[in-house]
Amino acid sequence: MQTDPQPTPENKMRGYLKALKVYALIALGVVLLFTLGGLLTGGIPGLLNGLKIGLIVSAVGLSFLGSVISLTYWSGFAERWGEAQYKEQLEGKPKDKKNHDQ
Repeated sequence: MQTDPQPTPENKMRGYLKALKVYALIALGVVLLFTLGGLLTGGIPGLLNGLKIGLIVSAVGLSFLGSVISLTYWSGFAERWGEAQYKEQLEGKPKDKKNHDQ
């Protein structure tokens, strides 16, 4: 079985930036749809209300995207930390091995 190569930090950052770019386009679309809907149903006051609601919905979505990016970053850290802890339990601490070998 072949293992997939580990992604480099640059590739991860590109992925995060790509996700932010896609989110920005989606958020722009949401704001435009709410604004257009407000204009068609309520005139200028509806346009302003639609703009405000679109910005609020986009802000809520941005926090969700930030949570997803944070979880993907910290899950990699937790995986490496868990691997180190498991290895330490199996083999002991490195300083204990040095004292035991002498």
